[in-house]
Amino acid sequence: MGYSKESERQNDVLKDLLAGREPEKRIVVGYNSGKEPEKHGDKIDKLSDIMKEARMPWFCPECKKTMKKKLDNKFWRIKGHCFDCQVEMENKLRVQGKWEEYEKNKILENKKAYLKDLKQSIDEFEAKGGKEVFFNEVGVDRVGVEKEEWSMGEDNFDKLVKEAREYIVELETELEDENVQ
Repeated sequence: MGYSKESERQNDVLKDLLAGREPEKRIVVGYNSGKEPEKHGDKIDKLSDIMKEARMPWFCPECKKTMKKKLDNKFWRIKGHCFDCQVEMENKLRVQGKWEEYEKNKILENKKAYLKDLKQSIDEFEAKGGKEVFFNEVGVDRVGVEKEEWSMGEDNFDKLVKEAREYIVELETELEDENVQ
């Protein structure tokens, strides 16, 4: 440990206390700027609002019960309320006879999201042009990096992208037909 005047002063005070003597008195003078001191929790950071939205609250916004189950966290992120509120909402739909319609809408939304993901992945694949580069670590004693390039050829690439786009169009028409019924 390093030497400092403060640690020496503290050691002298301890020696005086152990010996039964009165330690030396110190006067501490502070500065008052006239402003109210800032409290630690009062500072609002730029990310506070973002983190507030991302963090699950302690109590459900709908039923005001504590959200302490694992499923509460999942359903709060997806639906904005706790698992018990979701079960209650679905039960009311079943009692009212609207469950089948709700279920069909959910399945339809999932299919639309799947098609959107497929389109996006095909666009990314097409942007790469059918070429991929990998870097592999090789060697045991002398470690090195090996570059590996893969390409599928323009004819095969164009054919594959065309088939994928046709498949998506086919799925979209099926989805529209399903939506009409």
